[in-house]
Amino acid sequence: MMSSFIHTGLTITMVGAASYAVYALAKLIIAAVQPNPLAEYLGTGKQKQGQPSLGDRLGAAIVQQLPFSLSAWEINLRWAQRGGEYAGRTVEQVIFQSALFGGLGILYPLLVPAPVSWLAPVILAGLPFIRLRSAAKTMRLRAEQSVPEMASLIAAETAAGVSPEEALMQASKLPGPLAGLVREAIAQSAYLGIPAFSHAARKGALRTAFEDSGIAALRAFGVQLDVAASRGVDVSQRMSEISSSLAAEYRQRLARKTEQLDTSMTVAVAMFYFAPMMGLILLPLLYEAMHAL
Repeated sequence: MMSSFIHTGLTITMVGAASYAVYALAKLIIAAVQPNPLAEYLGTGKQKQGQPSLGDRLGAAIVQQLPFSLSAWEINLRWAQRGGEYAGRTVEQVIFQSALFGGLGILYPLLVPAPVSWLAPVILAGLPFIRLRSAAKTMRLRAEQSVPEMASLIAAETAAGVSPEEALMQASKLPGPLAGLVREAIAQSAYLGIPAFSHAARKGALRTAFEDSGIAALRAFGVQLDVAASRGVDVSQRMSEISSSLAAEYRQRLARKTEQLDTSMTVAVAMFYFAPMMGLILLPLLYEAMHAL
């Protein structure tokens, strides 16, 4: 009785201390992030233009202690941002969010003292990275699917007598992550003073951006555009050929995925319907058989 009372008291104390720590941290974050119009007018605000936020600073402090690089997550974040997700976010902020979620998840093992309950902070700490990776994967898939559409637009623009550079500018106005990648290439071209398409031995910004994307379909598309733009008089014909071949390839890939859909649906039905149903039928029988022995 006495030991149970002491255990309950310790649990309440630890939960209260952890809750107060979370409250103090949240209050500190709100005070650091929330703008103060009077302070900004007087020029004494805490956050000035260009100053990193609290999440950036705390996340950077955590990154410095990590024994591995986060370059892969920076690439994932860049892909998510090309599709309109995670606007203005940084990897340091994602790290800080992961640490905050993991800290909140520690409350669960304190309330439910069991070995398996320690998985809660691990799962919560991994949620921001899972969401970021899912968003990046979706944007990569959308970019690959948008290749035929962009190729058709560039072919139509060049057929109308527009230069390849101007056609590329028009293609960059399309929505989606592929157009975002093209905009990055154009901005890099203007910033470094290099051409968008390759000339002589100098590689163009577009080809470099598409080769660094890590997607085979985009790498091939970038090479084809680069070669077609250097053809001179038959640019429009070459662009039209690229558009037709990419559209045919996309239809073939879509047909293959449609054929594989039946197999995927069969596996999904077996996993989520057949297996639980067989478990409900067999478990009572196994339970009775074990007791009969």
